[in-house]
Amino acid sequence: MKKALVLLLTLTAIAGCKGTQKSGVTDDTVSIPGVPITVPATRNYSASELVIGRRICAALKHKREYFTSLTDMQERFRFKGELKYCGNPGISNVGEFNASISNSSSTDLEYISVSTRPNYFKDILHDQNGAMKVVCENLSTSDTVSNTTLNGNSYLLVNLLIQDGYDKFEVSKRTPDAKGNMATVSSEGVTVITQQNQANAKFYGTEKERIRYTPCSGSSDFSYTKQTWLQAVTNF
Repeated sequence: MKKALVLLLTLTAIAGCKGTQKSGVTDDTVSIPGVPITVPATRNYSASELVIGRRICAALKHKREYFTSLTDMQERFRFKGELKYCGNPGISNVGEFNASISNSSSTDLEYISVSTRPNYFKDILHDQNGAMKVVCENLSTSDTVSNTTLNGNSYLLVNLLIQDGYDKFEVSKRTPDAKGNMATVSSEGVTVITQQNQANAKFYGTEKERIRYTPCSGSSDFSYTKQTWLQAVTNF
């Protein structure tokens, strides 16, 4: 009887694991082949990751509050951009450009390029939008926080780490395909200014570097958009 009970519990556990794996977010890691962003499967953050996450959230909140207080379209940053297109093995350096900070009441915070640009990151990430929104909300109330959130029919897996001295979050977005299997549709890495030795404290939360990778249809290749913050153009 005892052996039968142990066997039953074992089979139940195995069945439960298989059922969870079907969701596509419980593999050991989640990534796009060839892309240097690998996010751990669904799990709770460690104590050290909680510290990093709360530091990032505090900086993102500071940025939102500070940028909202600025005069609309009066302050500018200088960025450097790179693009890689599907089917093109080379990297297109799209050079430096200036972008104004827009806090119009009709939209969320945005970067508006002063000149006509190809692809660039227009949305300004903060603690109340993007992949960090739910993470920051959960970090503010609990020490038990999952690295996976559901956003519509997609799963967002968020990795928290330190890279080259900067706090960073990495996001893999997974969505079911036509057969119901989960597939990584994009991966993104964002390093955030959180310390005085990186920039003036008023710029805490600014994205020092942001890069998004997207798989190319029908191939193992991928495209990406990269944006690097260089400096403030205006004296604010």
